[in-house]
Amino acid sequence: MLQLTQLAKAAAGYYPLGRNGLWHGGVHFDSGTAGTLEQQSSVHCLADGEVVAYRIDEHSPTTTYFVDELCVQKPFSRNFVLVRHRLEAPKIEGSTDVPPSLIFYSLYMHLQDWAVYRDDVSVPRPAFWSDSETRRVKATAREVHTRFPGERGVRVYGQPRSADALLLLPPGAQVTVSGEGEYRKLKNTNGPDILKNADGSLRGYISFEHLELIAGDEYRVEVNFTLNVRAEANAHSQRLMQLPDGTEVVVSGEGTFRKLEWVNQYVHFGSLEGDREPMADRIVVLDQPIAIKAGDLIGHVGEYQGNRSEHPEKKLHLEVFSADRMAPFIEASRAWAQRLPATGNTWLKLAKGTAVVAHQERFSAQHPPSPSAVSTPCDADLWVPKSLIDGLSAENKIVITAMAERKACNWYQLDGLLHGANGKLLEGWVREEVGVTPWVNPWSWEGYDVIFNYDSPRQTLASFFRAVGRFSEEQLERQGRLADLSDTGPMKSRLYDIIDRDRNGHITAEELNDAMKFPAHVQSLSQLIIHYESEWRYEPHKWDALDEVIGHSGSTPLLNWLAEKERIKEISWWNEVAPGVGLPAHGQVYHLHPVGLLSRFVEDSKLQLITFAMLKKAKPSIADSYCDAILPYLNKYAALYEVNTPLRISHFLAQVGHESGFKVREENLNYTPVRMRKIFGCRNNESGYDDSRDECISFPRLRPKLWSEPSTYANNPINLGSYVYANRNGNGDEASREGYKYRGRGIIQLTGKNNYREYSRIHNQKDPSDPRDFLDSPDLIVSDLKYGVESAFVWWSMSGMNDWIARSYAVRAEAEIVEHVADVSRRVNGGAIGLKERVRLFNELRRMIELESSL
Repeated sequence: MLQLTQLAKAAAGYYPLGRNGLWHGGVHFDSGTAGTLEQQSSVHCLADGEVVAYRIDEHSPTTTYFVDELCVQKPFSRNFVLVRHRLEAPKIEGSTDVPPSLIFYSLYMHLQDWAVYRDDVSVPRPAFWSDSETRRVKATAREVHTRFPGERGVRVYGQPRSADALLLLPPGAQVTVSGEGEYRKLKNTNGPDILKNADGSLRGYISFEHLELIAGDEYRVEVNFTLNVRAEANAHSQRLMQLPDGTEVVVSGEGTFRKLEWVNQYVHFGSLEGDREPMADRIVVLDQPIAIKAGDLIGHVGEYQGNRSEHPEKKLHLEVFSADRMAPFIEASRAWAQRLPATGNTWLKLAKGTAVVAHQERFSAQHPPSPSAVSTPCDADLWVPKSLIDGLSAENKIVITAMAERKACNWYQLDGLLHGANGKLLEGWVREEVGVTPWVNPWSWEGYDVIFNYDSPRQTLASFFRAVGRFSEEQLERQGRLADLSDTGPMKSRLYDIIDRDRNGHITAEELNDAMKFPAHVQSLSQLIIHYESEWRYEPHKWDALDEVIGHSGSTPLLNWLAEKERIKEISWWNEVAPGVGLPAHGQVYHLHPVGLLSRFVEDSKLQLITFAMLKKAKPSIADSYCDAILPYLNKYAALYEVNTPLRISHFLAQVGHESGFKVREENLNYTPVRMRKIFGCRNNESGYDDSRDECISFPRLRPKLWSEPSTYANNPINLGSYVYANRNGNGDEASREGYKYRGRGIIQLTGKNNYREYSRIHNQKDPSDPRDFLDSPDLIVSDLKYGVESAFVWWSMSGMNDWIARSYAVRAEAEIVEHVADVSRRVNGGAIGLKERVRLFNELRRMIELESSL
């Protein structure tokens, strides 16, 4: 409901009338809503469905307007995506009856131009765009390589599996690959650039005794660690680079050293993404619709500049409509709702006249409000979602059990939801009489009206001009009858019932805007289902008919109106799309409020547990594009691993925000001699080390070889990890190198062979459609963003964090919230480092999440 009321702040487009008084079948997210709604540049799909049509221009067209006798070019994005969905009632257990269903469409208008994506590879691209042969390293690739300190990207291997890497490709690097499987061979390259001559051939020689024949002239490097590539055919010449064990090469010549001709290079295919490109500058109706999931990327908000605007603004027009007959569908749904279990009754109806008792400090479970107390009746019906009731704190909810002298009831403190006859929002308590105050099923469609609107644009504009005083007496005489037809029509009559508070028989944009600030009014508006012609169907006569109302004629031309009509023509798409997707050519469809529909019928599992705003709160410096990339995985795994309450989500985001800033990281084991001894050399880690002596405080040393063999381990991550993590957490001995192989990875570091084995088991159990073996492919955690994210939830689950949070909160409660956060922090990092920051993040996030949970 908060989202519905915040739409009143839109600069222009409301449902079902725009600020210009004309029909408007959707809602706008623009500069007006940006400051109050959780709004981002990326646009995501409302619900599961299939993309059926789109248009993405390389550059948006412009309209030439005359401003102070100057010609001014003003751009307008006409880019859109049209998605088809199916809304179906829940099945009834034990029944073979087919539930009622509705085909509806969601429309996303004014999207970003193709040129923005083309010129900035870091901007995520929608998955329904066509894949090109060229692929590129994902912007989220976070792997590291010792030869490239401080850089991130994806590792390139000399064999088709995770091993010691040859080099690192940066995010955005373009490649072509061949083959199948998890690791694929790079095409059109004969080896690392560092070995290439000016003509593209490879330079360098390698020792033949360390090569194992594969076939023909192709060999595999067989060494304990790495094989040197020499500038000349002898062991004393310059070392050009090192080839890890297992690297596949092609050599030529004879003798102890052979000429290097080719080095096979492989990359993790999941770390690449296709350079998806739209079919630009035309309307595309897909022969085969492309499936899309709720929350998947549709595109990004584009720019639109109206004829009176000084500058372009970011604007999204969101619309929902259906060509199915609504009355039979709603009738069938209501009958179906009668057969559904009572657990599906998730909306509490507070009827007009419900008493609101002003809050008093003494109100509590022992001293609840009294039905006979002084109260104010609310002035309109309001349906309140169960999620809002459930999200109320204990202080705002009083449960009265039934006794001999009284019936059971519940009191809820609901501030700013209901309003009185004086047009002011009420604050106070309302009573639910258990078994009397109705809970309704959303499939009953209670409160919804189906309206057939017969207004022509000419009539609607005449009504609007009369309402705002734009007509002269002569014009009123000529246009008054048209205005009357609009004002007495079905749609306007219903709008008068809802929002014409001064009962003057006129509706202005200001009145519509004011009414939308009241939850009951905006909810009523969102429950209007209006049958009317789509504004995206272009018919010249429909707009030419406005000439007289506006004052345009051949003798007194309005050049900007002519320009506006040309823009209307260019932005329209219905006539080209309708035949290919099964929509009626006449454009008459049923329009539904997109936010209202979503709030009523979206499944809880489709709602975002973690939002863009939450991520920004937990880590303000996180890039918008990275938020877009990581959010789908955070939400997927938050649901799978039951990080699904405000308390759990707040802790998870606060801890991860502080620990890693949501960046998928790999443990850095590239240390100087002193630093490695300080971190790993002594018992009690750093606290057991004496900086002044470069020595442990207590003997014996935990890892003495860090002192006796510093050159073996300093600045050598493989050797150091193999040693310090040997024989721990299921790892083998130092020679096995499993300590390094199973080093820390992820947004919360997952470390040790046992944990990687457990990750594989838990992942395959939770997500059986995507079987993985992280023991064999541990680098997946850093090369593929989704596994880097999931590993944190797996650690959370393995560590029993949800239960730990519940136990701590039960003991600490609100009075000791700092100690409660400290309890959780000790589980995460073994101490209370950064506790002040973690507490601040936790408190801010919980307030935000509890508010969003009540929407």
